[in-house]
Amino acid sequence: MRKTLILLLTIIFFLFSVSPVAAQIEPSIGAASAILVDAKSGQILWQRNAHQRCPMASTTKIMTAILILEYGRLADVVTSTQRASNVGESEIYLTAGERRTIEELLYGMMLESANDATVALAEYLGGTVENFVQLMNRKARIIGARNTHFANPHGLHSDDHYSTAYDLSLIARYGLLDAKFAKIVSTKDYTIPWPGNQYPRRLKNHNKLLWRYPHADGIKTGYTKQAGHCLISSATKDNIGLICVALGALNSEACYNDSQQLLGYGFNSFKREKVVRKGKVYAQIPLPTWGNRKLNLIATRDLTFLVKQQPRSLKTEVRVDRPVLLPITKGQKIGEIRIIQDGYELGRADLAAERTILEPTFIEKFFIYIRSLMRKAWRRK
Repeated sequence: MRKTLILLLTIIFFLFSVSPVAAQIEPSIGAASAILVDAKSGQILWQRNAHQRCPMASTTKIMTAILILEYGRLADVVTSTQRASNVGESEIYLTAGERRTIEELLYGMMLESANDATVALAEYLGGTVENFVQLMNRKARIIGARNTHFANPHGLHSDDHYSTAYDLSLIARYGLLDAKFAKIVSTKDYTIPWPGNQYPRRLKNHNKLLWRYPHADGIKTGYTKQAGHCLISSATKDNIGLICVALGALNSEACYNDSQQLLGYGFNSFKREKVVRKGKVYAQIPLPTWGNRKLNLIATRDLTFLVKQQPRSLKTEVRVDRPVLLPITKGQKIGEIRIIQDGYELGRADLAAERTILEPTFIEKFFIYIRSLMRKAWRRK
C-alpha cells in the first residue's frame, strides 16, 4: 500500500511539474535555410542561415502577386501572348490570344503555380517581362528585402535570381496585409473557364499544408532542381499569426515536416504579452532640488511581443540620460527601456518625465549648496 501511494504521488508530481510548454524541444529541421516570424510584428522566433542567399523557385510569385494586386484591377481582362503560353513547366495551358481576368490568372498563378499565367500578368502590368522584373526589384528594396534580386517573375532558375529566408518573410508579411492576397493563398480549390474544353479549369492549391495542418492559411510552394523544395507557409491560432520560410529541403515531405514542426514550435512555445505598458513607471532619478525629491520615468508606449515561455529568457535594460538638468518638462525624454530575448533586442521605448520640474529658486539653490557642503564635510570625518 505504501509503495503504491509513493508511486502515485510521484506520477502526480511529474504531471504537474512538466508543463506542455516546458516539454517543447527546439526544432531540428533539414532545410538549408529557414526562419519563423510573428506575422504581425516581424519578430524572429527561430532562424537558421536566414540571411544566406538561396534560389527560391516559385515562391517568387508572391512578389508578382503583390504588384499585380497593388496596380491592377481584378476585373481587368488580360490577353495571353505567345511568350506566356510557351514558358513551360507548371501551367494552366493558356493559349495565345486567350482572354482571362486578372483575378482568374492570380488564382492560376498562386494555386497551380502556373508560369503561363505569371508571364501574362507580368506583360500586362509591365508591358514586357523585363520591365516588370524592374518593378519587382524596386519593390523588394522598398519592403526592405536587401539581399533579394529577381531575374524573372516566376522563379525558374537563373544564377541572378535569389533571396534569403529573412527577405522572403518580409515579402510574405507585406503580401498578407492585402486581404485579397490572404484570401487567394488560403484557397484550396478554385474554378476558372477553359474555352474549347468540355470542363472548366479546376485549380488545386499545391500547398498541401492547407490540408495537413489545421491552422495553415497560406502561402506558396516552390521547387527547382537548384533550389530544392521550398515553402513559405502561414498559420493562425488563438489570434497569433506565424510565417515560416523553409528553403532547400531535400524532398517535398521533408519540407512540409520542417514547416509544420516550426509552426507548432511557435504556437506551443510563445505567448503574446504586453511587456512594457504605456504610463508605467520603470525608473526613478534623484533631482537636484531641496527635499531630495525623485522623478518617475514612465514608458511612452506599449511594447507587445511573442515571449518564449520556457526557458523564459526575457531581459529588461533601462538607460537613463545623464546629467539631468532642470527645468524638466512633463513628457520630456530622459532615457529608454530595451527588451531582449535570447540575446536579440525585440524593441525599445522612450522613458519620459512623469511631471514637470521647475528650476530651483535662488533660495532653494542656496540651501542645496549649503547641504552639499555639509555632506562633503561629513564625509571627511
